[in-house]
Amino acid sequence: MDRRQFIKFGSFITVSVASGAGLSACGGSDAAPGSDLALASGAWKFPQSVASGDPRADSIMLWTRAVPSAFDNVAVATGSDTAIRLIVTTTDNSAALGSNAALSGATVADVKLPLQVQYDNTVRHKLTGLSAATTYYYQFIAGDNRSNVGRFKTAPAADADVAQLQFVYMTCQDWSVNHWGAMTSIAAEQLDFIVHLGDYIYETVGEDFQVGAVESRHDALVLPDGVFKNGTSGAKYANTVNDYRYLYKKYRTDTRLQALHERFAFIAIWDDHEFTDDAWQDAETYDNSFNADGSDLHQPARRRSANQAWFEYMPADVTLDAANTTFQNIKIYRDFQFGKLMQLVMTDERLYRADHIIPESSINPATGKPLGRIGSRYLVPQDLFNSVEAQKMAGAKSIGLDPLTTATMLGNTQRQWWMDKMKAATSTWKLWGNEVSLLRMGLNGVDAIATLLALNAVTTVATSVGATAAAAGGNFAVAGAIVAGVTAGASSAVAQAAAVAIATKAAG
Repeated sequence: MDRRQFIKFGSFITVSVASGAGLSACGGSDAAPGSDLALASGAWKFPQSVASGDPRADSIMLWTRAVPSAFDNVAVATGSDTAIRLIVTTTDNSAALGSNAALSGATVADVKLPLQVQYDNTVRHKLTGLSAATTYYYQFIAGDNRSNVGRFKTAPAADADVAQLQFVYMTCQDWSVNHWGAMTSIAAEQLDFIVHLGDYIYETVGEDFQVGAVESRHDALVLPDGVFKNGTSGAKYANTVNDYRYLYKKYRTDTRLQALHERFAFIAIWDDHEFTDDAWQDAETYDNSFNADGSDLHQPARRRSANQAWFEYMPADVTLDAANTTFQNIKIYRDFQFGKLMQLVMTDERLYRADHIIPESSINPATGKPLGRIGSRYLVPQDLFNSVEAQKMAGAKSIGLDPLTTATMLGNTQRQWWMDKMKAATSTWKLWGNEVSLLRMGLNGVDAIATLLALNAVTTVATSVGATAAAAGGNFAVAGAIVAGVTAGASSAVAQAAAVAIATKAAG
């Protein structure tokens, strides 16, 4: 970060150098605006605990959120700006890990940090000048209260011989339906760091798939400004910066997730649900959210809100340009070197990607309405997909563009960066932190029969077809269509009418 960037972002991203000196302001002559604020006094709390991220050989990003003790844990911060302290040591404080016991040992950093209402009282502080492959412990102090003790380990030096690395990767942690018991097991492991591949939050509340056996410790989510996905009832989606902030705050009140952040540095990227389901750039692709002409609904303001909340709440060493009025005001793709053993390249497959090869907004000639998910993302014949992709690539090339411009997931700039990083990497392992599956999800008859056999369902299906065939005058084609239709959720009447139509067409 150069001096101009520091001044531009200094009111939120603060930077200091570990030195072991006493209490000081951030950055010396480049002190962050607000570093002259008086330290907070009275009773405070840290409802989302602490977190660290992006461990490098000489630096770490540290995070917390502090509010007065009487304040609601997930409400939007109000009041006046103030300041808190950060203390860091190399002394072994493992016995105090996850508790608010006072951090012991000689300090390598004791820094005063601005706590600002405009950033929802979150703090993101980059500590530099650290030693490679070293375990540190840290704690924040606000008024009369201390945060839980946190721990992180810096990366080994780029030229270090490293025998092994131990890390966990995580993804898709929905508050409403997922069960988070595995986090307790992960917290007990001896890890160097955690890779989070996105869907840290889910932007929707009350979706059909989110209704089920919710953990008792996870109460219902209530978005402060949420918008109904359809009509005036049912599921809502996050729409404002306060909606997205609320989700991060709520998710991180779970003590099991807190324990992971307290113990290990995270290296995180986003997937789609940090903004909107199956997002591309600033486009929403909910089945009922298309423009009148059938095109995808673009929501640049909502995208910017999602960017800002992720930036505020994720301890990632990235910058958000508040002066950039586009939705591409943040760059989260980056790479990490762990000695000679591993290079980790983290990518962003949402902010720069082209529309899907067959867009959800494509008009279905049978209905005159957009296809939606079925026929665009799911259950697309492979030959059709290949044909449309080839046409898009040829079209881009014909007007002088890179052929992948209209069929890209990374965007041209990021893709070139990714290729350059991979080509230049000399480490034993080259890992890609990739949030989207590289494998095609396919369906064919052999797989379907194998699945039925594995589920011991063949006999049940055969019996159903046979019984239905008797009622259908021995017509097994009609019977099969009826059973398939009912199994998929259609009523018997609808399934029977469809089956007769199929049989009639086949006979013709």
